Amino acid sequence: MMNKLYKIALGLIVCLPFVACNEEDENAVGFSLDKSELTFAAEGGADVVLVESNESWTVSVTEPWLSVSPASGTGAAACHVVVDSSLVNEMRTASIRFVPSTKPAVNVTVNQMGYGKMIVPENSEIWVESSAKMEERFFETTVTTNVKFGVEVDYLGAEQEWLTSENVTVELDKGARPRTAKLRFEWKMNTVPEQRVAEIKLIPEGEGAELVEPAVISVYQKPALKIEDNRAGDSIALVVIYERMNCWSDAWDTSENLQYWEGVELWEASDKDLPAPEAVGRVRAVQYSFLNTKETIPSEIRHLKYLESLAISSNVNTMLLNIDLGSEICELEHLKYLTLFSYGLVSLPDDFVKLGKSLVALDLSANNFAEIPAMLTQENFPELKSLSFVASRRWQTTDLRKKDEYKDKDGLGLHVNVTTDNAFRRLLLWENLEELAFSNCYLEGVIPDFKVGEEGVVAYTQKDVEAWGGDTIQYLADNALPKILPNCTMLRLNLNFLNGNLPDWLLYHPHFMDWAPDLLIFNQQEKGLNSAGEAVRFDNEPKTFDYYYDVFPGTREKYELKDEIEE
Repeated sequence: MMNKLYKIALGLIVCLPFVACNEEDENAVGFSLDKSELTFAAEGGADVVLVESNESWTVSVTEPWLSVSPASGTGAAACHVVVDSSLVNEMRTASIRFVPSTKPAVNVTVNQMGYGKMIVPENSEIWVESSAKMEERFFETTVTTNVKFGVEVDYLGAEQEWLTSENVTVELDKGARPRTAKLRFEWKMNTVPEQRVAEIKLIPEGEGAELVEPAVISVYQKPALKIEDNRAGDSIALVVIYERMNCWSDAWDTSENLQYWEGVELWEASDKDLPAPEAVGRVRAVQYSFLNTKETIPSEIRHLKYLESLAISSNVNTMLLNIDLGSEICELEHLKYLTLFSYGLVSLPDDFVKLGKSLVALDLSANNFAEIPAMLTQENFPELKSLSFVASRRWQTTDLRKKDEYKDKDGLGLHVNVTTDNAFRRLLLWENLEELAFSNCYLEGVIPDFKVGEEGVVAYTQKDVEAWGGDTIQYLADNALPKILPNCTMLRLNLNFLNGNLPDWLLYHPHFMDWAPDLLIFNQQEKGLNSAGEAVRFDNEPKTFDYYYDVFPGTREKYELKDEIEE
């Protein structure tokens, strides 16, 4: 036993110096150089490389036309680099190798141009992936030149404009000294299962600037994963969309059967509204939540051919985003229910109207729309029953006089004067709408009134009374009130900046009590001021609902009893 303890103690003592040594290494000053690359003209020349070190080092070169002095030293020093004149047209390259006594060697690349006009890219071929996260979709390449040049891109295929770059024109230093520049190109994702090819041409500028050899960089992009029109293709599309939107909710276990994936619903043979026999087992509905993207919905969404319901919610930092919804979603001809909540959207594509044949419910709440998209009309979306723009505030304020302070931040959000805005007025004339929600936006002005016989507005008739089920709403027909949103059972206009008088079509609407008006209509922004500095409130807000029960006596028992039960 004593022998074992002795060995353990001896081992600990032996290890102590090594621990101390490691700590010293971590705190030691490193070896560094102030340059990693030098470029010279054909005439040669000199330059200096500054060494920072706390130990000895040596220097070696790979070519005889290059020299460095001093070739060794201890600690910091200035090493003078001298390059002989070149006798050739082509660029030549060498390396200076600095070798510290205890650390890895560090190389400095030396480029010397020839006598001819030259643009020499570091790589003549570059390969990129078909897809990646947005912040990873770029490549950089180094170019050495003795002539000013610009950049042109030729696309060798049907796909165009998938490479972009900013400020790629390269200017020479004073005295036309050659320089080495780094060019950065961003690339778009490849959505088709075919390789893409582009040629980046570096074009010399100035009279007589003809190159010894053309300067071309070929860029090859890998093909997208092929997604077939079947159930397996649906599962691949679901996963690719999840990855490209950088979702951080629990990922699906792809080893499980698709029918057990959380948030995914499949079509069954017994479904009455099955779009086609081959839709059985395909994705009917999917939900994505908690994501981090600055782009539109990934193009793979179009492969979910029989999708009926799509819900995407909770993007990161949505107030900072300006995302234009792409057109890929418009190819989903069976889509009925679409929720894009807190995504960062500012616009809809022109062909969004294609969804008008099928869309029943559209929720665009908590996005950054500055206005109501003009395409949202009953003519374009005859099947739509529910429309929501709730919480469309990019920034928070209770004083709309300060709205200009947010111009540099892309505006407040959905700021509309309902008195003059035709898009909002058209929504109120949408006969088929059953739900319309604009809570917590920046609506201001007076809720529009309408006159029978204008803008296609008609009055309630005895036929409407009979369809309602008797004389419960007889008052509407007797007084020929305008028939506005007649089928709307949910209207939310609360927490806005509305004022003025409430119109009769609203105060006497047959579903008025279904709207919970004291909470979801009358209740405007607390301490809110509109653009004119006026306090937001309704001048004719009723104190009780007795007026309503007096003209609609058949509703008193229904709603008063309901209120008593809730209390």
